[in-house]
Amino acid sequence: MPPAEAPASAYGEDVRPGPSGRPNADDLAGIAERQRQQGHPAIALQLAQRVLTYAPDNRQALQTTISSLSNLGAYRRAERLRERYRPAWPQATQDRFRADAATARIRNGVQEQARHERRQRYGARNAALTASLDGLNANLERFPPGSDAGHRTRVDRLVVLRQLNRFEAVVADYQALQRESVDVPVYAKAAVADAHLARRQPEQAARLYREVIESGARPSLAVRTGYYYALIESEEYAAAAEVLAQLDADTPIWRSRPNPKTPPVPNWERSEVDRLRVLDATYRRHDGEALERARALYRQAPRNTDVINGLSTAQRSRGWYEQAQSTAELAAAYAPRDQATRLNIAENAQDLENFPRWQRTIEPLASQFPTDSAIRRNHLEWQDRQHFSLEGEGSFGRSRGGSAVNGSRDGEYRLRLNSPWREDGYRAYIEQSWRWGDYDGGAERRDRWGVGVERRWLRRHWWAGVSGENASDEPGVELGWSQWLDDRWQYQLLTQFQSPETPLRAERSDRDGRLYQAQVTWRQNESRQATLTLGALDISDGNLRSDISAELTQRVQASAHHRTRLLGSLSAEHNSQSETDYYSPEDTRSAGVTLEHDWLTWRRYDHAFTQNVSLGTASEWERGHGSAPGYDARYGHVWQLTRTWSVNYGVGWGSHEYEGEREARWFGQLGFEGVL
Repeated sequence: MPPAEAPASAYGEDVRPGPSGRPNADDLAGIAERQRQQGHPAIALQLAQRVLTYAPDNRQALQTTISSLSNLGAYRRAERLRERYRPAWPQATQDRFRADAATARIRNGVQEQARHERRQRYGARNAALTASLDGLNANLERFPPGSDAGHRTRVDRLVVLRQLNRFEAVVADYQALQRESVDVPVYAKAAVADAHLARRQPEQAARLYREVIESGARPSLAVRTGYYYALIESEEYAAAAEVLAQLDADTPIWRSRPNPKTPPVPNWERSEVDRLRVLDATYRRHDGEALERARALYRQAPRNTDVINGLSTAQRSRGWYEQAQSTAELAAAYAPRDQATRLNIAENAQDLENFPRWQRTIEPLASQFPTDSAIRRNHLEWQDRQHFSLEGEGSFGRSRGGSAVNGSRDGEYRLRLNSPWREDGYRAYIEQSWRWGDYDGGAERRDRWGVGVERRWLRRHWWAGVSGENASDEPGVELGWSQWLDDRWQYQLLTQFQSPETPLRAERSDRDGRLYQAQVTWRQNESRQATLTLGALDISDGNLRSDISAELTQRVQASAHHRTRLLGSLSAEHNSQSETDYYSPEDTRSAGVTLEHDWLTWRRYDHAFTQNVSLGTASEWERGHGSAPGYDARYGHVWQLTRTWSVNYGVGWGSHEYEGEREARWFGQLGFEGVL
């Protein structure tokens, strides 16, 4: 580029000399426009501005200046010059400049939105983008249908609608562009992919994300993480692992430095990838690994609210709700208005059964962020408490080879209707239960109706109910109390008068039983738990049946779709009277182990199908008859029909010895639960 005061000869033979030896203004302006058209707007701008220093009315130089500024992204300055000088361009060129100015307003609106979100000023975050959308709509009415400016405006509108979370409109507009065979650039396809993902269409989202990634331009972190989430929600965990591994490899801790003497600049994208690795471990049920990763991030950035919230989520997934709450409170101290922090507080309040705080937190969030899927789901779960709910379970069995316990046929079911929860944690319920058995001496059946009230609050639970077969009978009473002392220990106390645990054949002789039970549970985390139960059933014929049992549950394998648990159990029972007309051995002992496996075979958001199987064996001993092995097997299905309704069913087989006789039993089971 010749110096600013260079004579005409410095520009070659194509430029004639003008007044005072300066280059001819028209010739130099023509060179500037050719440079712009060849893809060099910066050079064109410099040449055009030189012309305007000594020929301020040169129309070509003015047009080239405005066009070059627009090409360089200086839309506002170009728009001001265009409005000031109003050069005589063709209408298509005028429309292009209006579209350029609209693009500038979109870019500024996105930046304003991000700035307000960083400062938790959510009420004003969409003002600039909403104004830019109004401008786009006005341009669409001005531009001729099918024009280049019209197509570009419709494409830009996809981006604005996505930023405003108007996902339905994004998809509808994109489909209209496709029907008209309009070429949609990759930056707008990324917005459409986000909309499909938000509308629970992960396969379509993944396809569009792939198109953006494979287009040749380096995709943004948002596109690559969006692709990861689309694969996760499509249940393609192996492909998602490859995407995350590539993200991990391609995202350095520090930004590159042209000058090695300057201090290193942290790469903010690295933090987002590291937090995604924590979530990925949680998705795959590797909760211990997720917690370790979250703790490592917290040690590196102890005041980063996103990191703190990630640690709280990892603690909650392990069942440590009080720890999670303390961690979330720390995030709230740093950023009390932050959206993610407030949601974390609401979810922890839900798990801790702090219902007033849950309501105070989630209802303003749902009003402020109506399109956020996580907030919407938590708010729906809060609203579920204001509805009736129904649950039921039943089984039917046939036995061969003995009738000491189960009879040749047996069955039972229980149906319970719950009222909505009150704000203070109370609700009432009504239930019906039925038990039936066919013994050598005849069939025995018991129907029972019951009503009760219960309260849950702050991880405390008490309930009281009365039940009976007829209004004239002495009613049965049930009282219970349960409490978590911390994240590890829980105890439960239960007493029942006219207890349903009384053997059916004892009830046939008008006997009843009083049950007293105490239970202590220790839970290390989501993978390991132990329970000790002490019980005594005082039957009105003078028999006192006392028992003790212990159970240890250990999860031995877990992944996104599979989970395997090993259960070890010990139990002992003593009856003070063994000469009864129902099964009542003086002493029994049992030591067993059971392997359980769940396979999440299919899932689509709120709908899922799970298969489960369990195999158990035990060494069982009965006084007077010695020891014998016992076997149990079960196979079942669980269908999650909607977010609030599920049904389960299964079949099973067991073989055990009672009073020296081996009894084999086949049974079927059916259950359901849901919100009305």
